This record gives sequence, structure tokens and C-alpha cells, in this order.
Amino acid sequence: MKKTILVSALLLAASSTFAQEDKLAILDVDADGRISVEEAASDPALSAMFAELDVNKDGYLTANELAES
Repeated sequence: MKKTILVSALLLAASSTFAQEDKLAILDVDADGRISVEEAASDPALSAMFAELDVNKDGYLTANELAES
């Protein structure tokens, strides 16, 4: 039972990470490895949370910042 829970948790975490990486790949129009405010504007939910997710306040979201969300 504990192994099943652990495996489920790991799979959930991995799928969340892949989803964030997919979002980065889709929205990163200029392929610089980060999402700008302008790029985030095409995703209303992300755009609404941009300032909160931009932990270092550099005006870009990185894979690490997206993963922490």
C-alpha cells in the first residue's frame, strides 16, 4: 500500500513537471527558455498570476518558477 501511494505521488509530481515544461515550450515564442509578460498574455490564467509567479521579479518566468506554482 505504501509503495502504491509513493509511486502515485511520484507520477503526479512528474506529470506536473512535464505539464509546466510543455507550457514553457508552447508559450516561449522566442525560444529563450523563459516566458515574458508579452508571451504570457496568450494564456489568461498565467497572465493573471504572472507577478506572483515571477519570484525574482525579473519580468520573466522560468521553468523553476513555473514548477514552484
